[in-house]
Amino acid sequence: MAILNFNGYIVKEMNYTRNPKFKPNKKNRINLTPTFDVQNNIENNKIIVNLHVKAGSLDDEFIPFEVSCSIQGTFEYNDEEDVNNIGVDSFVHNNSVAILYPYARAIIATLTTTSNEFPGYNMPTVNIAEVLKNK
Repeated sequence: MAILNFNGYIVKEMNYTRNPKFKPNKKNRINLTPTFDVQNNIENNKIIVNLHVKAGSLDDEFIPFEVSCSIQGTFEYNDEEDVNNIGVDSFVHNNSVAILYPYARAIIATLTTTSNEFPGYNMPTVNIAEVLKNK
């Protein structure tokens, strides 16, 4: 048995909105820097992690769209397997979000690709735990 079991995720929200202020300009590179927000709920050994990801803008005339998704993952922490006493908090902060991030990336890529107006946006692979720690 693993220390942290992933029981699955659900999509709480996903949204793609075309920016009506967008003015194409071949000289400017589009910067869709994603932002992340994570909320955790730990009760006994049951863990619920909510990950919200957003990229783009509706205010910047050089950004063609805004895209976001919120997913909720459920996990189970098996303290008897944690022989090194790392603790539930460490597993939640480092592992659970890293498990959920690829699903959020796929949702964002699908939403932007199916817009059929702009190229799909593939968010970068990142050490999400490190990004959140530096936030």
